[in-house]
Amino acid sequence: MNVKELQAKVQDYTRYAMILTTVSVFLYIGVAFQHAGKEAIQIFTMMGTTVFLLGGAVFFVVRARKLKKLLQEQDNQ
Repeated sequence: MNVKELQAKVQDYTRYAMILTTVSVFLYIGVAFQHAGKEAIQIFTMMGTTVFLLGGAVFFVVRARKLKKLLQEQDNQ
């Protein structure tokens, strides 16, 4: 891959991580305010989805860091 493609992927992965983190925060806020009459299954589903989305965000952050490191190695050569 060339440098521009790698830089574009780093930007995309960073944006994916931010979006997934934002969505998980909104779901967590929904879990935090339990007095809204939610059933237990709804709370567990939202919390599970929050954990899943945060895991996806971590995955994309790790991928972006690896690609940044690869870009730095290519620049040093």
